[in-house]
Amino acid sequence: MFIYLIAVGSVEKRLLLACAKNVKEVFGFEVRISDVPVYYKSAYNPHRGQFSASKLLERIKAVHLPNMLKVVGITDVDLYEEGLNFVFGVGELNGRCALVSIYRLKTPDERLLFERTFKELNHELGHTFGLLHCNSPRCVMNFSNSVLEVDQKGRFFCEECQKKLKL
Repeated sequence: MFIYLIAVGSVEKRLLLACAKNVKEVFGFEVRISDVPVYYKSAYNPHRGQFSASKLLERIKAVHLPNMLKVVGITDVDLYEEGLNFVFGVGELNGRCALVSIYRLKTPDERLLFERTFKELNHELGHTFGLLHCNSPRCVMNFSNSVLEVDQKGRFFCEECQKKLKL
C-alpha cells in the first residue's frame, strides 16, 4: 500500500520529492508521486479570492490509484473553509484524503518552506489516521492558526499522539 502525493496547481517537483521522503520517515509507508490531474479551478470563490478546501478535497477524493492507502494533494493556492479566514490544509478524519496548501507557508528561505510543508502534511495525514488536535505545543497535531504557530511546533507526533496513531 502506498501514500500518494499529487501536485494541485504549480508545485515544484523538488518539494514533492522532499515531502515523499518526509512521509516515509514519519509514517513508514512507501510514497508515490502521481501526475494525475486534479481540476481545481471550479473550487475558486471569486468573492473571497480563495479556493474552497472542501470542494478541492472532493476532487482529490475522486482519485483512485493502484494500491492506494492515502492520497494527499499539495497545492499552491490559498484555501479557506466556511467560518475561517484561511486554512493551511484539511484532512478527512479516519479517511483516505488530505490537502495541504503552501500558499501561506511561503518564504524566501526554501529550507523553512519545506519544513513548514512537512509539518502541515504530517498534521493532515495524522487526521486521516484518526488523530484529533493536540494541546502539546510541540506536537505536529497542535492546531496552527498562523505561520508563527506552524514554526513553533515540531514535525513529529508527541508520545501520546504516537500511541494513538492508527497505522
